[in-house]
Amino acid sequence: MSVESSGNKVRTTPVTVAEKSVSVAATGAIFTAHDGPDGSLVVAVHGDIDMRSAPMFSDFVCSRVSSKRHVTLDLSDVDFFGIAGLTVFDAVREYTAGIGASWSVVAGRSVSRLLQVADLESVVPTSRPSSDR
Repeated sequence: MSVESSGNKVRTTPVTVAEKSVSVAATGAIFTAHDGPDGSLVVAVHGDIDMRSAPMFSDFVCSRVSSKRHVTLDLSDVDFFGIAGLTVFDAVREYTAGIGASWSVVAGRSVSRLLQVADLESVVPTSRPSSDR
């Protein structure tokens, strides 16, 4: 599924998604996606989420989520999570709500600290790390 945003409207079109991981050379971030043991989608990040990688990560996640499926954002290996990363949560929340899917975050130290400072711990759904990472 391809996600295009224009103003307040989001248009999606189905596509065949061949790659399971993407490396963002400008930031060193690596995004990966795989099926979890319960049939959910697990999207993980290794590296940094900043103003350059956040929009790419939002697109990576939203292009892989399907209707009525749970997606877990595994951010436990994120080294730096800048304030721009909060836009990822907004995009994923809007997109999943629109297609009837659910989502949660496995937060590492940098993500947990930002959620705490921004007083978003009760807004962003978090889950415990699983043994399937």
